[in-house]
Amino acid sequence: MAGQEFAEGFRFPPGFLWGAATAAHQVEGDNRASDWWAAEESGRLPHRSGRACDHLRRYEADFDLARAFGHNAHRLSLEWSRLEPEPGVRDEAAFGHYERVLEALRARGLEPVVTLHHFTAPRWFAERGGWLAADALDRFAAHVDAVVERFGSQIRWWITVNEPTVLAKHGWVTGDWPPFVRGRWDLAFRVIHRLCTAHRRAYRCIHARVPDALVSFAHSIPWIEPCDPSRTLDRLAARLRTIFLVDWCFDRVRESGRRLLDYVAVNYYTRSIVRWRPRGRALLFGVDCHEPHHGPRLFDDLDQELWPEGLLQVLRRCARLGLPVLVTENGIATTDDGLRLAHLRGHLEALARALGEGVELRGYLHWSLMDNFEWAKGTTARFGLAATDFATLERRPRPAMRLLAEVARTGRLAPTGSEVTSA
Repeated sequence: MAGQEFAEGFRFPPGFLWGAATAAHQVEGDNRASDWWAAEESGRLPHRSGRACDHLRRYEADFDLARAFGHNAHRLSLEWSRLEPEPGVRDEAAFGHYERVLEALRARGLEPVVTLHHFTAPRWFAERGGWLAADALDRFAAHVDAVVERFGSQIRWWITVNEPTVLAKHGWVTGDWPPFVRGRWDLAFRVIHRLCTAHRRAYRCIHARVPDALVSFAHSIPWIEPCDPSRTLDRLAARLRTIFLVDWCFDRVRESGRRLLDYVAVNYYTRSIVRWRPRGRALLFGVDCHEPHHGPRLFDDLDQELWPEGLLQVLRRCARLGLPVLVTENGIATTDDGLRLAHLRGHLEALARALGEGVELRGYLHWSLMDNFEWAKGTTARFGLAATDFATLERRPRPAMRLLAEVARTGRLAPTGSEVTSA
């Protein structure tokens, strides 16, 4: 199929999930009880989220947009700091809000894929030590139990925590996210372990109340390869980085000999080409390689390489776990519509190739529905299928949104060169 460059097109299976992903802090706005809002207001972060995309009030219009462009699923997060603004205090207004959000999704035929922790936490949780506090796991477990008790009957697809390795890296190694700790690999490993333990406890809690639930954690999985495959040390550096960034979390969610996962939730953005450098922290994980023998490479505005082949490789790797796979994030930060179209087209072809090889792939959720507040990058990184005018908050669909809509509506990836650019 790949050799013919999809000259005949490709048909996706019935029931395939098509949609986009969001996170509460990045789109809702006014997330005042969270650790991120506190850090923004104190000046420790370069941007303030403010009203973000005002999705808190505009969610119905945003879901109308998603449905109008063929989506049948939507990933969102339920903001912990809204639901529990003080320790042990459940905000009924916030629970009522998310109940209406879930009802609005269902009314439009959008399957909710719900994340319980997407980087942000209540301010009080952070002030007590965050994920390293002695009672952190108990606190999160109590929150999960309250959410499942209220919403369990409305949600089938669950994501417990989002990207443990990314949160640990930015919070405790590079130090550009709360709690702004630098160079503490030991603490980063502890945080990852805690988040994986939190997943296991949440998994058991969800299944106790919703036996047929589908539960996973969203794992950021780059495709990692050696700079020079003929060099033993380059291969070793790539292998060590893969163990840390990919395998370690999968191993940490084991209990009684099995992984507590009902499916694999894959967040894929880029590949990492690794060269060995025997000093500092690079001793363990190598350094990124930009040697010219790799040929021309395309990068987005966050210096992530456009490499659709990597998604296929990641899906093949995840399939070996013997579980269904759902792509829960995949996107590109750019204002170049041509580059965004090429990115989407290439990754849709990777999905088709994986399905053709027998990978049990259940769906694709693009990051993101619209340009949003991209953490420490503010509104400068544009990931949206729809452009957001942050002055007026108008959403304007981009050509890539129309391409995804055509595939979602028809179930068919048309032959190469026949991209749809009008609604």
